[in-house]
Amino acid sequence: MLEPYQQRILCLDIRPRSFAFVVFEGPKVVLDWGARSFRRGVNAVRVPLGLKVARLLDEYAPCALVLERPRTSKHLRIVAAIRKQAKIHKIPIRLLSAKTIDAAFSGSNDNKDQIASVLTTRFPDLLSVLPPKRKPWRSEDYRMSIFDAAALGTAYFEQKRRPDPTLPQPQ
Repeated sequence: MLEPYQQRILCLDIRPRSFAFVVFEGPKVVLDWGARSFRRGVNAVRVPLGLKVARLLDEYAPCALVLERPRTSKHLRIVAAIRKQAKIHKIPIRLLSAKTIDAAFSGSNDNKDQIASVLTTRFPDLLSVLPPKRKPWRSEDYRMSIFDAAALGTAYFEQKRRPDPTLPQPQ
């Protein structure tokens, strides 16, 4: 098994109509990031979710695929499509709870904007996609999903570095 500093992981932040990804090469290096859409209807995207995930798995060949534990039935269906691709590529999936992610950023008193700022200090390359602070009357910028995926990766490596017996372990 590779040491955590050698592991390449692919982190996905799943939304109802899109997902964002961040590829880590160990806990200190971000290789790539981006966001993909899988809308339906008039603005439908022609490439299905499974194929988009398969392309990412082929391109980066990660040691693990990291996702937040699904909370809704819609997310369960999306995770099922991702699991299918991970199984085909023989890549294990690690599910992290929201509690584990919060613990990696010293509690849940930090909001998303503050966590994104912390992530840009750790990974300066992400500064180019940092959205402006959200106003209460505006919807969340799609780029924030990239930072949610980066937070997943940071929490994954933090848990590997210092496992806390009181926190749930990744599956």
